Amino acid sequence: MPTKIRGMTSLEIAIIVAIVLIIAVAVGWYLYTTFVATAVGQPRLNIVSAELSSSTGELRLRVVNPGPVDVQISNVEIAGRLFDMRETIPVGGNRTVTVTVSGVTATPGTMLPGRVILSGGQSFPFSAVVKP
Repeated sequence: MPTKIRGMTSLEIAIIVAIVLIIAVAVGWYLYTTFVATAVGQPRLNIVSAELSSSTGELRLRVVNPGPVDVQISNVEIAGRLFDMRETIPVGGNRTVTVTVSGVTATPGTMLPGRVILSGGQSFPFSAVVKP
């Protein structure tokens, strides 16, 4: 006896349409978040040199901001101590910033570890050469 071929019911069509719609929304969300992640730049900072004067207690940092956004320095940490510093480096900026680090003692000729902390929480490590 031949079997009767029947078409799809409306419930089957609704399930297929729902699956296709879910996949389309997922692909659209992936493309949107990928675009937003590439359009919003993360701050970067290159620390070219770092010198600590043991006699004056001044830390001199030469920094470069390669972009893509302006960088706002909020703190500098050296030898485990945190010092406030407010400095904005524009895109393409090349500056020497000075911080007074009172209470930090070091022997000339050695190096002290430190890091620059940005207002967004990102940190960039450096090693400061101690000068007399």
